[in-house]
Amino acid sequence: MLFRIAAITLALFAPLASAETRATDAAYDYDHPELWKDMAGSACSGLKNSPIAVKDDGCTRYEDYAMNHGDCTFGHMEGVVTNNGVNLVYKDSNPDCTKPHFNIPGMEATYYHHNAHIHLSSEHTIDGRFFSAEMHMVHLNSGGTRAAVVGSMIEASAADDNAIFDIFLDNWKAARAGVECGDCAQVSSDKTRDSQVMHPYKMLDGNSYYHYDGGLTTPPCSEIVWWNLAATPMSISVRQMAEMTDIILNTKTLQEDGSCKKVTVASKHGSTSRPTQPLYGRHVDKICPSSMKGMKATAKEPSASESEDDDDESSASSFVVGVGAATVAAAIVGQMV
Repeated sequence: MLFRIAAITLALFAPLASAETRATDAAYDYDHPELWKDMAGSACSGLKNSPIAVKDDGCTRYEDYAMNHGDCTFGHMEGVVTNNGVNLVYKDSNPDCTKPHFNIPGMEATYYHHNAHIHLSSEHTIDGRFFSAEMHMVHLNSGGTRAAVVGSMIEASAADDNAIFDIFLDNWKAARAGVECGDCAQVSSDKTRDSQVMHPYKMLDGNSYYHYDGGLTTPPCSEIVWWNLAATPMSISVRQMAEMTDIILNTKTLQEDGSCKKVTVASKHGSTSRPTQPLYGRHVDKICPSSMKGMKATAKEPSASESEDDDDESSASSFVVGVGAATVAAAIVGQMV
């Protein structure tokens, strides 16, 4: 398996490259995010930027996300160590499998899994709280003109390893081993689970989501993202958090002068997350599973339904997140963008 290193990750996905000019000739870092707005083609000073500070005012809608795991396996994916985190992407743009996909309540468009990556220290906050890391599962509509992210906060609060997350970690270990130079120890990894179907939404059953209209959290900050942030954080072990953090912050690659240099553009404090951005009057829904309706005495009136034109798709193998779940706390935690 070939692993690639992203020296400058200015966009999360190629299908949107034609939508606007990209600042491909300039690097960015997390010590000076205020300079991102000055990069060529940047939308980083727009009115719908991300991340934001989420305030939980209770459920505003009781509806269910329809999610389909597809049949792609981890063997269809490859790990990548990027300058701003770690990523898991498809080896081919059109793999010989059905990608995981989902529908946002009230929207017709179907969004197809594109990649899963992680930022150290959360980008969004919830009621003023930061988390150890944040995972983003990026999805695209069929035309590649609009994105939807399923996101989750991550905390090292589990007594045992998170089995699903461990497979992602294996891919990132292998990516590191494939590119690292110098006196760093080559990191071994278990690739015997490549035949396992991804099931990326398996950890989401029963979750509620903060839903809003925003943008990419890295330059050029394109404002084309429907955000869906899980209300219940993903829980992983301390070991898993330590290994992931080490890969993101300490992976070294060979330079033209023969030296080894760290890939990361993390801040001096070890963060690969953009600060929260102004809301500018945007509405944030908290979409709770329909099974929770009536569990609370009060809830805000549902907002007007959103709509979007795009091809829809249904499948007998799809399931409805939240149906049959007693409480959000009963969810297994998690997810990924």
